Parts: sequence; C-alpha cells; structure tokens
Amino acid sequence: MKNQSLIKGVFWLRSIACLAVTLGHAIHTGNLLYEESDMYHRAAYVLSMAVLFAVPVFVFISEFLLAHNYPKHVPAGFLKKRVRILLVPYLFMGTVYALINMDMWTFKSFMISEVSSIFLGKSAVYFILIIFQFYLLHMFFSKYLMRLPAKAVIPIAFLINFLYLAFFNFTEPPNNAIAHYIWNPGYWLPFIGWLFYFVLGFYCGKDYQAVRKLLRYKWLPAIPVFALVLTLFMNQHFLIAQDSKRVDMLIYASSVIFLIMYISSRVNQVPKVVMFVSNYSFSIFLLNMFYFVLLGTIEPPAFLNIMTYSLTVFLITLALSIGTAYVFNQFRFGKYLVGRIMSFKAKPEPEEQSTAYQHTADK
Repeated sequence: MKNQSLIKGVFWLRSIACLAVTLGHAIHTGNLLYEESDMYHRAAYVLSMAVLFAVPVFVFISEFLLAHNYPKHVPAGFLKKRVRILLVPYLFMGTVYALINMDMWTFKSFMISEVSSIFLGKSAVYFILIIFQFYLLHMFFSKYLMRLPAKAVIPIAFLINFLYLAFFNFTEPPNNAIAHYIWNPGYWLPFIGWLFYFVLGFYCGKDYQAVRKLLRYKWLPAIPVFALVLTLFMNQHFLIAQDSKRVDMLIYASSVIFLIMYISSRVNQVPKVVMFVSNYSFSIFLLNMFYFVLLGTIEPPAFLNIMTYSLTVFLITLALSIGTAYVFNQFRFGKYLVGRIMSFKAKPEPEEQSTAYQHTADK
C-alpha cells in the first residue's frame, strides 16, 4: 500500500472519542446498579457530562478527512467501499443488539426489535446511519461549499443546528407514539442535528493550515472548561437529557476538538497507545455496549462504588472488545462482522509539516 499523508491530530481525536464514548457507557452501566447519592455519584455525573463530546467528534473526523483528502470529488467506488467496511458490520451488530434487546423470544418480537435497531436508530451503533448521510452530503455539496467562505457558512450551520436541537431540547412531545419516537430517538438521526460539526470538519479539513495557526493560541485549553461549566449550569436550570444531542454541546464538543488538536500539535509523535486505540476504535465502538450489557448482569463486589465500578468495567470492556476484534480479524470475514482493525503506524513529524503515516496492508 502507498504512503498516505494524514494529520496526526486525527488519531488523537479518534482515540480519545472512542475512549470517551466507552467511558460514558461504563458510567451509564454503573448508574443502573448504584442508586445512592454520594460524592462518588457527583464525580461520576461530572465525568459523564465531560465525555459527551464523543459522537460530535466522530462526525467532525469523518468530514475532516473527506475534505482534506477529497475536497472536490470522491474517488470511484467510494460508497461501495464504505458500505462494505462500515454498513455491513453495522447491520450485523445491529442484529446482535436487536437480539439482546428483545422483550420476548418470538419471531414478532425479533422483527420489531430488528427494525427498531437497524432503521430507527434504537441501538448503540446508530451513529453509522448519520455518517452515511454526511457521505452523501459531501458527494453532492462539497463543490458548492468550496466556493463559499467559512466565516459565513460556519455561523449559519451553527444557527440551524442550534435551533433544531433547541426545539427538541426545550419542548415536550405531543402525547402520541410517533411524537414520542421523534423526540427520542428520532430527531437524533437526520443530518441537520449534526450539521455544524460536518461544516466545521469540512472547512478545517479543507484549510488545515488555517487551523494550525489557530492552534498557536495558548488560551484554547480554557474554552472547554468554561463550556463544561456552562453545560453543568444548564442542567441545574433546564430539564435536558444528558447526551450529545444538546444545544450546549455545540460549543463544548467543538472546543474539545480544538483542545485535542492543540495537545496533539505539541507532541512530535503519536504515542503508541493512542495509535493502538485509534486502530481498534471502530470495533470498540461496535462492541462496547454488548459487553456492558453482559457485565451489567453481574452483581458487583460490595467494596466498589460507582466510580471504581465504572472504571473497572470500562477497562474490562476495552480489553474484551479489542480481544474480540483481534480474533475475528484473523479470518477474512471477521472485519465484516465486528469492524476492521486499521493498521496505521506513526512516524515523527517535522515541525510545521503534516505527519507521514505508513498504512500497512488491510487486515
């Protein structure tokens, strides 16, 4: 395989977002088992809010890479390849989640659960449905975005995204089944709920040198702190779901994106552990909730609290997901079930130049 020039911050973003979504699921599992309110619950609550940036980061990464590598048009077979490496594992794992979420072991119950999981986004891997919408948007509209200035399009996208999320964040659904589905989880699925991250990713990928200049400002790390405080403040005054589909996430998640890129720009080489998690990230994303469901059925030891329990199942689930991905990828069909393991290897980056990474043969 030929060498590919990639931005090293992408590996940091992918790795940290993967760990964040897994840790968020771990804390959610802990909340189901530990109900008493104490200092550990308060710490777990703040930590769970702090890791809500994960899904927006994945949207950003997806479009960042497309805009950086294919700003005007995508290569032949673009969608076909992504159907094979993303959609097929999504269908398989969506079926797995349908099985474990069934109310009764009947064919009717399975079909209802399967349709809900695959088509209605009622599974832990619904994000893949969003990504394919953005693939299509990039294919059909990137040539128009190329002609428009970022300083005009980004604020407009922010406003559209803000108004869309605000409507569902601050209004109650009508009292019928369809409305209840649209409010949870239906409104998550249309691309408009993630439009700002897509547009931000496009212009950052298109003009990465401008991003590099922005990363020189030393005040960048302070913004996520203030944004997180704002998010916690919102929880005190408004009844908003604790997930990534919130209006305040538009500020918080985007500030975390630039924080991660700020940190990565100051490290000459991607650490091996960051690259390792990044390479396994898709499989971890697909598998982690499966193992949390299993671990959640086991009574935890009495000496654990919600924080120590959440961190314990977080590490166990990471190990199980990575191990499962490794075993399945020893077989040709394995990557179509639990996701492909990427095989990037980092090389040091000369200052002010993009990093060169060697991508070995696909697993």
